[in-house]
Amino acid sequence: MKLRKTFVSISHNIRNKEQICLIIYLPVLVMAQTSLNSETEALTLRKLILNARKPFVLRNFKMNWKYFEQSLEEWCLNYDKATNSLTEFEVMPCNEGNQSPHWERNRKSKRMTLSQFLEKQKLATADKCWIGLNYQRLNNLPAALNEGIDFSRLGFSEVTDECNYWLCSKQTNTPCHYDTYGCNIVVQVFGRKSWLLFPPKTPLTCTRIPYEESSIYCEENFFAPNIEEVQQLSKFHSSAYRCILNAKDVLIVPKHWWHYVEAMDVSLSINYWIPLENDREEQLQECIVKILIERFVKSSNREERNYILNPNQEDEIKDDSEIFEILKYLHENSKDSGPKVKARRLNVSSCPYQYLDELECENLIKDLPEGMVEYLAPMAKGDYEALLNKNAQRFKLIRTNSELHQLNDIKNSLINSVCAPTVIEQIKKEFFKRYQS
Repeated sequence: MKLRKTFVSISHNIRNKEQICLIIYLPVLVMAQTSLNSETEALTLRKLILNARKPFVLRNFKMNWKYFEQSLEEWCLNYDKATNSLTEFEVMPCNEGNQSPHWERNRKSKRMTLSQFLEKQKLATADKCWIGLNYQRLNNLPAALNEGIDFSRLGFSEVTDECNYWLCSKQTNTPCHYDTYGCNIVVQVFGRKSWLLFPPKTPLTCTRIPYEESSIYCEENFFAPNIEEVQQLSKFHSSAYRCILNAKDVLIVPKHWWHYVEAMDVSLSINYWIPLENDREEQLQECIVKILIERFVKSSNREERNYILNPNQEDEIKDDSEIFEILKYLHENSKDSGPKVKARRLNVSSCPYQYLDELECENLIKDLPEGMVEYLAPMAKGDYEALLNKNAQRFKLIRTNSELHQLNDIKNSLINSVCAPTVIEQIKKEFFKRYQS
């Protein structure tokens, strides 16, 4: 699951205002020992990524990451040698208790080495559960393994904390959601992953339970849909985009696109969320959601609290003085609130987004090698329905539902109604009308 720690970093900035500065990215790519053609190509790709209206793939694209020129087995062995300790993986049964999406609250944990993880995938029982090392910060890798991993080949030489790696077994999946912040670059290093994507306005059933800052989930279970879900989801056939991401492929996911991701093999991928200028308004809206969610949580018992909050949010509850100071800070730095003082801007390098029209983007593609950029197209209706029906076969194998609903229906409905994206948007607009900082 994606946890961006935005409120933690903002709160730190507020407490250290004298240290806040804006990191300005100069659109000049400095690449040692590269040709002008490579620099121009990287800058062109940067523009295409920042102006993407729909997902696209760069097939067999060389990122020039030397530590991934070895095999996955060698990489895992080197990881084990460098850490000299067991690593905590998430474990999820695939044939029981899965009548809802594979929410993080239902997963167990198991400690093992990465080499032991690979060995488990060779066993006949491997399909009974999936094992994943999900959403791990790249800068937490041993130094010997993350040196030289950057996105300069795509025009992003800036270094941020938004790079992550994902090592997982077949069937490991991320419940369908969209990210409120940033544009996503995904590099498939080893193995394959299936990406099912939908445009931002697709009417999937939004939910803020489980609550995770910057992730808006949907209630539909794409891993193992029941009959009713298959019938409902089949209506979106004209909006469904699918990409099988192979090793060395790069996928660009534009802002707010829904996506359900499932590993087809043992898989290792690395992603980077590009901070965008218009993320600031999203941060303010997420701050409003956080305030509302915390009001519900504070009046809830432990079982309800564990049901409402994603596990990675349990330690992120803030007191009133801090969370309202963050809201004030975001208001002062939003583009709707007038001129900004440089010293109060967020301490990030944010990029302009969708500043070129589609015709200009088409002209940019002409400057790149033929076939480099592959825009995804909607799935054929038959292919989409076949995928849904194939996944629905898993539902028939589910023996029990191990998750007890810890929240009564009226409270569940009220939380999702109050925190619905359209409602939060209206609250933000009303807040701007009423509050002048």
